[in-house]
This record gives sequence, structure tokens and C-alpha cells, in this order.
Amino acid sequence: MRRRTLLGAAAALFGPEPRDRARPPRIRQVALPGFDGANAIWGATGSDQRGGIWAGISAVGGGGSAHLAELDPTIFRARDRGDVVGELARLGLLRPGETQNKLHTKLVQAADGWLYFASTDEAADNDLAPPRWGSHLWRLRPGEGRWDHVLAVPEGLIALGGAAGGIFAFGLWDHVLYRYDTATGQTMRTVVGAPLGHMSRNLLVDRAGHAYVPRVTLGATGLDAVLVEYGPALEIIAETPLEYYAVGADPAVAQGITAFVELADGAILFATAIGYLYRVTPRAGGASVLPLGWLHPSGTAFTPALFTWDGVRHVCGLARFAPNVWDWVVYDLRERQGVARPFPHGETEKPLLLYGCNTRDEQGRFYIAGRRRRGTTREPVLWQLDTL
Repeated sequence: MRRRTLLGAAAALFGPEPRDRARPPRIRQVALPGFDGANAIWGATGSDQRGGIWAGISAVGGGGSAHLAELDPTIFRARDRGDVVGELARLGLLRPGETQNKLHTKLVQAADGWLYFASTDEAADNDLAPPRWGSHLWRLRPGEGRWDHVLAVPEGLIALGGAAGGIFAFGLWDHVLYRYDTATGQTMRTVVGAPLGHMSRNLLVDRAGHAYVPRVTLGATGLDAVLVEYGPALEIIAETPLEYYAVGADPAVAQGITAFVELADGAILFATAIGYLYRVTPRAGGASVLPLGWLHPSGTAFTPALFTWDGVRHVCGLARFAPNVWDWVVYDLRERQGVARPFPHGETEKPLLLYGCNTRDEQGRFYIAGRRRRGTTREPVLWQLDTL
């Protein structure tokens, strides 16, 4: 794998647009390393400056441990890079009976060269308390494979982002936000706020190291959400209402921010679970948060994945109207209009779950992940999408 320069903590890449944007992507399945209990990849993808593509594989049963996999796109081979329980045992940190079966966060390479991610468990997980064993913040040296334990917390961390010397981790319940300083090792924590049972699947972090997290309350007609901008000291910079955050009043059904993609100018485009797009443009005194409209031309649709080619004019992604019915949508940022075509995934068993955003390789190919059914079993999937 070749080395490349990081463009911000997200290691975003930009390149030419395809000759034919109307053509849905060609799908290539990644053969993942197998292990007992392998179940799904819940959007836990990322890339490193060597060109590697990373995925966190969550488990059900088995050894109660999530695994890391690394794909070398140049030879299209994925390798197992370790598991959480095994690393805890190696470091002498494993508690009797502890499980860490889920790796839900993005994998983010910071300016210090480490790849950061978080694990959690689902033992005794319910809407009234965090998981029994809490979570661990980890970092790994790409190319070396050595895991380093950063932090243990009682909450279930399911989202992560970073820039400008800071790693933000976000967890349940009550939308708890952590910031880890990669230079000093200092950790800060604040509670953003959300009704029990609700958890946004992602947070946003801009190049200046500001985090954007939804604060959610249960109103008379449903969920009310405000996007809160936090600075490096977890001070509140600005707050912006999000009108199209969720449909209905059930906190557990709403999934909050489900997809995002960084643009070439440093702005961040994100989608709520119901498919509404917002553009966050960082600026002094507080970012501008601009509502753009529905990603899908027909309106409301579950939107778990966003990507971009050049980061300027168009973004693309997935939208789902019904189980196993997926569309590939190309959205024109200038016209504020999307064009949808069937996404040819070829799966016949339901349900097919797909997630992923902002992860691409040096050749400009995108990566989505998720879970599919094979008879009575569930198995993780990682797909390379080639639109060029």
C-alpha cells in the first residue's frame, strides 16, 4: 500500500467525478476473516494514510468479542488484526466474564498517526442503564498492528470522530460526549442530553476540532433536536434547531444522524435517518447549519450512507424505502435535487442492512458494510463500490 497525506483527521480523499453519474456502482464483495460469532459491521469503517481500509466486525455469541479487519485494496485481501477481549487479556485489563462484542464507531486516524476506535458490549444493555461492561477507547498503529488501550468508560460508546489533536467519542445513554487530547492524554466529559432509548448513530467533527452533536428532547408532538457545536474545551459554541430529525415520538426508533461526508472546502454534509440533508459550514463564532432538503427525490427514506467524488458539486449515497429495497441516489448540491436509481445489490433474503460513509480508497472507490441473512444465520458484509 502506498502512503498518502492526511487531509484532516478524516483522511478524506477527493478525485474526478465519474463519466456517467447515472450508472449505479459496481459491487465487489470483500472476503472477510471468519470467527465464531461474526455477525455484522455496523458502519464501523475507516481508512489510514497507508491506503488501508478498516472495518470493525461485531459479534453475537462466540467469544463475546468484536474483531478488527484490514483490507489492502491493491491485492483485495482482508486480514484479521485482533479482537477486543484478546487485547484486554494481553494487557491484563480483562475483568472476569467481560465481553466487548460490538465495535460500532468509525475508525479515525489522527495527526499522531494512531488509528482510533472504541468497543462496547451489550450485556445487560437496556434503556435505563449503560452496558454492564461499558466501553474502551483504543488506538492502533497501522502497519504494526499493535493495539494500545487509551481509556475505559462506563457508557456504551458508539460514535467517534477527530481532528486538530482531539478525539471525540459519543455514547449512550443521554448522549454523553468525551474528548481525548492526543497530545496531553487529558480527557473531558459532558452530557449533551437525549431521552432514554435514543442514540444518534454518528457525531460530526470539523477540521478545526469542533464537534457537532444533537441534543434531543421529547416534546408534545415528537422528538425535538438541536445540533450543538462544541469547542476543544467542550464549551458550547452555537446551537441550531434540526426540524427534520425524526418521525414519530418513539425515542428508540429514531436513529439521529446516520450518514455524513466531508466536502473539499471543509464543510460537512450530513443526513438524518429519515433522509433529510444539512450542510455544516464552519466559521468563527459558530458554524452555519443550512437545511438542504431530502436526499431522495420522493422524500422520506432511511439514509445510512453518503460519499462524494470531488467534494464540490455532487454527493451520492443509499436510501431505503422498504426492507431490501435500496436506491442509489446522486444529489446535486447546486440544484438541491437528487436522482435515484435501483441499487443492484443482488440479495434476495431479508433483511439486508447497509451502512457506511466517508470511507474511500486511493482509487476513489467507496466502501459500505452491514449484515445479511443466510438461511437462519446472520453474517457481516463489506462491499467495495466502484463508480468510476
